[in-house]
Formats: sequence, structure tokens, C-alpha cells
Amino acid sequence: MTVAAIIPAAGESRRMGRAKLLIEFGGRPLIARVVNALREGGAGPIVVVTPPFEAPEGPPIAEAAAQVGARVLTPERRPGDMRESVELALAALNELRDKAPGGVLLAPADSPRLKAATVGRLIDAWLGRPESIFIPTFGGRRGHPIVLPWRIAISIPNLPGGVGVNALISEHAADVQEIPFDDDAVLVDLDTPDDLDRLRRTRSVRLFAIARQLAGVPEVVVELPESATVVDLRRALIQQHPALAGIAERVRIAVGDEYAGDDAVIPADVPLALIPPVSGG
Repeated sequence: MTVAAIIPAAGESRRMGRAKLLIEFGGRPLIARVVNALREGGAGPIVVVTPPFEAPEGPPIAEAAAQVGARVLTPERRPGDMRESVELALAALNELRDKAPGGVLLAPADSPRLKAATVGRLIDAWLGRPESIFIPTFGGRRGHPIVLPWRIAISIPNLPGGVGVNALISEHAADVQEIPFDDDAVLVDLDTPDDLDRLRRTRSVRLFAIARQLAGVPEVVVELPESATVVDLRRALIQQHPALAGIAERVRIAVGDEYAGDDAVIPADVPLALIPPVSGG
């Protein structure tokens, strides 16, 4: 059973002041990053609803999405809201020559920290209970993306005018299953320049061995200064995650694929890991 994905990407980015889906993270536009996370997590086909071609950002968003394997849907006029974009994508999925998907994953286009592992976990959970709606949570708050059974997703066009997709979730509250996650990535979106600045200062750090045991999670998030070094990372871990304070100064820090000294500058979008020494004999 397949789980298609819909990415409503036709917004104007008014609060950002520029086309936020073309902002690069790790050398790729945000829209490509989101499509990749969905594809690598097992979703497909992936339908991206873009701005019209007449919009300056329309063609580059469409190209970036298509280059990483999305099916691009470009309307003649800009959809009025997210629901209209979703309805256009649902109609396109319904017309596929192969059979309609069993489920639909609705993913905001501005999810810079969306991970393939998150997508995979949601899809696996849904495959176990395909009549349910699955929603990720962090700290008791609901986030994105969400997975809907096709039978529920296809009813979105029947909602009353002016009513958003969230109304459908409320209508089917008995079918909702929440899945808690260990970090806030499922809550993070990108709307304003302040969001972008904060996001670029925020890094995820994978934890191993005793570090994972002390923190109780496989990954933590820290806020770092611009051009941070490994020693800045150690200080941030001590201040922002006190459970790691006892080991943060002596563990090894992996920056990308190599261990790094304290004076090493941490590049943007490079994986970070905290690796305690292995004891034994």
C-alpha cells in the first residue's frame, strides 16, 4: 500500500519578504530538502503544488522540486489557501493511471528540519493501522507532517467553504493516533527572517552510549553563535542540556565524518555527534 505526499508550495512568503522555499540549506533549496526527506522516508508519489509560472518564484520552485523527483502541479492562478492547493493535488492523484494511494501524507513546504526517519516512522505506524490518522507530537503539541487514509483525505473538497483541513481532523478525532517524538523538529516551520536566523543558529547533535543514557533521547538540539567552534558546542551542551554537563567537556565531538578539535569551526548543515570513549578490556 502506497502513501502519497502532498506539499502545498504556492504561498507568497509575505512574512519572509522573499521566496522562502528557495532559501538554501546544505546547498539545496528548502523545497528540494523537504521533497528529499519525504522520498527517502518512503512516501510516493510526491505532488508539489507550486506558484503559477507568471510568479517570479514559480519556475525555480517547480524546477527544484522536479529535479529531486516530485510531480509538479502548477496552477494557472495562485491558490487562495493551503486547502485549495491540497484539493488540486488530490484531484491529480485521483487521476493517476495506477491505483490511488492508500494514504496521503500532508507536509508543509517550509519544514526545514523534516527528516526521512520521521517520515518513515509515521508511514510505518500508518501501515499498521491504515484506517487511522497519524500526527507527530513533541511536548504534547501536535506538529507535521500528518498521514490521512485516502478515504478521509478525498473528503477534503466536501468541507464547508472557508473551513481548513484541521476541521477534518476534528471531525475524525476518534481516528487520530498521536506519535511522540524526541525533538521539536516536527513543530518547526519557517515564516519570518527571525525564524531563519534562529534556525541557522540551531543544530542537532546525535548522542551515543552514556551520553544518550544521560539525556534520555538519541538527539538534542542546541543554539550556537555564528561561526561556532567545537568548544562553543561543548559550552552550549553544558548550559542548555545540564544532564550532559558531567561529560560534555571530555567526550569526543564528530563534525561530519571526522573527530574535531576544540578550535575547529563547525560548518553549516554538517552532522554533529557526541561520542563518549568506549571502556572495556
